[in-house]
Amino acid sequence: LRFETQNNSPDHADFAPRLGIAWGVAGTPKNPPKTVVRAGFGMFYDRFSYDLVAQQQRLNGNIQQKFIVDNPNFFLRDTPPVSQLQQSGTPTIVYEANSHLRTPYIMQTGVSVERQLSKSANLAITYLNARGVHAFFTNNINAPNPANNGQRPMPNQGNIFQFESDGVFRQNQLSVNSSIRMGTKLSAFGYYTLNYASSDTGGSGYFPSNPYDPSEDYGRAAFDVRHRVFIGGSAGLPYAFRVSPFLIASSGSPFNVTTALDPFGDSLFNQRGAFATCPSSSPTVKQTQYGCFDSNPQPGEKIVPINFLTGPGRFTLNLRLSKSFGFGKKTEATNAGPSGGPGAGGTFGRGPGGPPGQRGGFGGRGPGGPDGNLSNHRYSLTFSVAARNIFNHVNLATPVGNLSSSLFGFSNGLTGQPFSQSTSNRRIDLQVSFNF
Repeated sequence: LRFETQNNSPDHADFAPRLGIAWGVAGTPKNPPKTVVRAGFGMFYDRFSYDLVAQQQRLNGNIQQKFIVDNPNFFLRDTPPVSQLQQSGTPTIVYEANSHLRTPYIMQTGVSVERQLSKSANLAITYLNARGVHAFFTNNINAPNPANNGQRPMPNQGNIFQFESDGVFRQNQLSVNSSIRMGTKLSAFGYYTLNYASSDTGGSGYFPSNPYDPSEDYGRAAFDVRHRVFIGGSAGLPYAFRVSPFLIASSGSPFNVTTALDPFGDSLFNQRGAFATCPSSSPTVKQTQYGCFDSNPQPGEKIVPINFLTGPGRFTLNLRLSKSFGFGKKTEATNAGPSGGPGAGGTFGRGPGGPPGQRGGFGGRGPGGPDGNLSNHRYSLTFSVAARNIFNHVNLATPVGNLSSSLFGFSNGLTGQPFSQSTSNRRIDLQVSFNF
């Protein structure tokens, strides 16, 4: 049982029970079990981070004032003084925390079955269910209300951006992973995940499209990437050469269909479009490769669900080829031998893909795996060539989702790590390492 608290949040008593069990099927003291069944449950809390605390302290309307000026007729050098902005009725922005703010937490349940297939290979299948409550988002509680002739609830004040904790998310994952370890000759691993995630918030900086009904944004989460595959390994070749491939593939990320309109008059342009029928004589109806949408939804039209569309899939294959030269006194091999049976311990931690973002993937080392001393000498010199995205596959970023843009539905950049670099699509590195 874990207990957590935070002094700058009104929620001070956060109990986090965690339980994990493991059962070795048909095992004996002399013969370890080849199959292990695991189950676990845990509660994992998030924190109201220090930057949010500092933001509400600075932008409280007194210490630091922030204004939004629509269609300004001045430039940076002739910005009017604060007093003039106040007299003109320019809305201010004040940040505050809800007096009933709760600490977000995730309740995660997991079940897995691990099987030792041979002396050097194993397989594991895992199911994870995660339920998150009290997730953070920021809401304008003083936004002009179109249902009340655009009047603010507090007419004498401007925008009040309040940190709230009423968000929820649900996630189900099924993963299959396997590994093979045969000393220096061959090592390989594979990991596949099937993921479903729904939420009505994207984190503390997320603003609901309807400040008077945040639940309208419940739908596909930003991290609802359906399929992910990771395959990697390392194999020894003749003449002390070694090849290490690393493949990553995933489905596309979801994205929103938004308009350039601000029906609530709060300078937040995150309202979604509506479904439409083509052909249409309306100038606001746009025909796209994804169908027809109305960029100016009218009463009675069905609003497009959040994250309704999916971007392009992604794929990359990284490869390293290395050659080692050993010299000096010979030493005993330090490489691990064949793996044993499944372990009997362990519990489930926070699973991949939780809020507010999606799982980052297997980062860290480059495309070829570890660079350890692969010779049986005290010293070794290794030359290698490493190619990231060796096939030069173009991994596009999430498409533009603004219906008012001429680039709607098209990507205008690369997706970035781990599929490509910010400055290049394919990269080749020459490396030299000395091990002792």
